Amino acid sequence: MYDLRTHAEADIELDEALRYLSERTLWQATRFADALHTALKQIRTRPEGSHFVWREFRRYNINGFSYALIYRQQGREVFVIAVMHQKRHPDYWKHRIEDDSNS
Repeated sequence: MYDLRTHAEADIELDEALRYLSERTLWQATRFADALHTALKQIRTRPEGSHFVWREFRRYNINGFSYALIYRQQGREVFVIAVMHQKRHPDYWKHRIEDDSNS
């Protein structure tokens, strides 16, 4: 299994998604957390399984939700740069690439 690292802004996006969903219903937030856990396990086990969206970055859609993980695999590490709501502009996270070595 690959090591996992996340960008600080991806952590913030995850917190915002969980907060939003828990305000709707705790059940939805729990379902999202379970789906996210499954998604992270999948990309840590087989990161090459998702399609490329830009350069070396891939997108994994979180099953049952309007969110996706944007990540890349380097060596034995998977780096999640965004927990993207699919209604956002698809390129909004690209500015993070420049500072991913500081995350």
